[in-house]
This record gives sequence, C-alpha cells and structure tokens, in this order.
Amino acid sequence: MEQLQKDIEKIADLLKNSSYAIALTGSAISDEEVTANFRSPGSGMWTMLDPDDFTIQRFKKNPNAFYELGAPFFSALEKTEPGKAHQVLAELEKQGLIKTIITKNVDGLHQQAGAKNVLEIYGTLKSATCTQCELQVETSKLTDELEKGHLPHCPECGEPLKPDVVLFGEELPNDYDKAKVEINKADLVLVIGTMIVTSPTRDLLADNDNLVIINPTSTTHDNIAKIVINENPDKVMQLLLDNLNRSA
Repeated sequence: MEQLQKDIEKIADLLKNSSYAIALTGSAISDEEVTANFRSPGSGMWTMLDPDDFTIQRFKKNPNAFYELGAPFFSALEKTEPGKAHQVLAELEKQGLIKTIITKNVDGLHQQAGAKNVLEIYGTLKSATCTQCELQVETSKLTDELEKGHLPHCPECGEPLKPDVVLFGEELPNDYDKAKVEINKADLVLVIGTMIVTSPTRDLLADNDNLVIINPTSTTHDNIAKIVINENPDKVMQLLLDNLNRSA
C-alpha cells in the first residue's frame, strides 16, 4: 500500500505538470461491470463467440444470423453503468487535467459518465446506421426490434441497420486518425485497462514513451512506462482523484 501511495503521488504530480495529458482505455477499465470486459478468459462474452461470425461479410450476407448471435451484447449493454474509473476520468477532463479520452471500448460508458472529448477507435454499440440511406438511430431502437423477434430495419427505407461498431474486415473510423494526432500531441498518456497487445492500439503508442500504465495485469509496454500499477483501475483512479483534490 505504501508503494501504491507513492506511485499515486507521482502520477498526480505528472498530471499537474503536464501540458497535454490524455487517456487510453481498454476493456479492463470496465471489469467491475456486468459484461463490459468481452475478453475475460472463460467468462467474457467475446470468448464465448466465434469472431468469424462478426465480420462485415457475414453481416452483409445474413444480417438475421448476425443479430441472433449479437443480441446478448445489446441487451447486456443497456444494463451496464459507468464504473468509478469512468467517473474519475470524466472529472479529470472537467478539471482540465485530461484533454482527450481514447477508448477501445464500444459501450459508451465514458460519455455516460460525463466525458465530452471521447474518441472511439472501434466505433460504438450505442448507435446504428442504415446500410442504404445512412440514417443513424440509437441502439435502443435495435433492442426494441430484437425483443419483438424482428430484424432491425431502417424506419425510412426498410434496409437493415448495422451497429456502428467496427466489424472485422471494416476500416477503422475517423476517430482512429484523430487518436493518432492526440497521441502525438500528448506529453503524458494514462493507459488504463488494456494490455496493448494487438494493433491498432500498439501502433498508436509506437512513438510515445510518456506512459503511465494502470492495468490489473502486466502489459507489453511496462518496460518503457514511467509508472506501472498492476491494480484494479477503479481503485487506483479513485485514489488519484482523492490525492489531486487534497492538494488542490
């Protein structure tokens, strides 16, 4: 606990002395939530499904099958709430200590917690877009249709609605290009809840070693980070906010 407190104090000092600090978050920031960590071994929803079923090609070929498999994601999404780490990041943004939150997550919990400047590099499950006329609707309209056993169709033209999450085989959204710009501007990056194993996350951090890593397990970038804390993000972020508030 003594070492943790020292590390918290160091992070607080780095934040206060930073001119452009940002955060990069992944699924482990949501470990306390019901379903947000899709990749937890043996329990995450993503590990129970075949990623090959979630390609853009499969969606175009058989959207009905896609929604049958994906229905648990949508129903679970409506039950999730922001955790403490989401709330703390929103508060740090409000205080001007964090400029941007880049997230790999598609659950919209950062915005739900009150964060304003959020870049979603894998898209979002909070909305869907018509494959024909590009009308965008809230995900609640999808779940309403799914609960009735209907394929979600566009209310304007009747074509299938596709969730705004990036499926395998699709290009990354504009938020990814914006995220690269933010990473390049940053003099401090709080990496929270991601092991940084795969691209494009690893590529984002390729030229930035001003890292503070807060993750329950070790990551691929621990050896170059300024500070590494292998603890629950909710716990660490609350301690960080408490420290900042005491010294304000």
